[in-house]
Amino acid sequence: MLVRSHPQDMAREDEFNEWYTGNHVPDVLHAPGLKAALRYKLAVTQIGEVPPYLALYYIDNDDATDANNGMMAYLNAPDAKRMVMPAATGQGEDWEIHGEGGGTRPGGLISVDTWAYYTKTLEVGENDVSPENAAKGLLVTYTAPAADADVDALNKWYDWHMNDIVTTPGIRGGTRYKLASLNAGAATEFAGIFEFDTDDVEKVAADLGQTLATAPSGGIPTTESGVPALDIFGFAFYKLESAPTKVHTLLP
Repeated sequence: MLVRSHPQDMAREDEFNEWYTGNHVPDVLHAPGLKAALRYKLAVTQIGEVPPYLALYYIDNDDATDANNGMMAYLNAPDAKRMVMPAATGQGEDWEIHGEGGGTRPGGLISVDTWAYYTKTLEVGENDVSPENAAKGLLVTYTAPAADADVDALNKWYDWHMNDIVTTPGIRGGTRYKLASLNAGAATEFAGIFEFDTDDVEKVAADLGQTLATAPSGGIPTTESGVPALDIFGFAFYKLESAPTKVHTLLP
């Protein structure tokens, strides 16, 4: 599950992070099938307008609908350790939940830009989402095939391309995901998540440029009309914000 968000009031960013890391994520981790969760903060974006916070939840369930139903049933049940989201400053930003049981919800301090479930399509290199070995940085690519792209050919190229990317110093592995369902906000059809063993994301970004300049996979293939076969909506580098566990560090 991938969630992108931002504080409704940037002057309360510390409060946003305290609640998110200390109470909300540990709470969610008690839901059925939840294995791990990591939070990242945007450091550099090279393409697209990307929200500043990213939360990645790893779920032991390939059925997005079933996973979501189990999580929501848990979160809708009373829990003495659960703290409600801090109220917004002034008028909050309402947000729309898609699908069955959805509707408009009043916004609080946390403004949700994306709440989506993805399924894994490819994994290369060495990846570790455990809190003790969490990647210190990430590259996340938010992409979709162009309208007239040969999707099968594009996916074969992207698999090759991922293997080139993980040869970059500082990048230990990568995983590509395909959108399974969207609960709120906007999401791209694919997300590529590349793990770093360093928080010097600026250096990795520079080294990646050199890797791609000479990569055997070459540049993005083109369609019959001559345009890139892959639309890139975000190319963003993040640093680890927190690696919460099931243990609450903030209680009512």
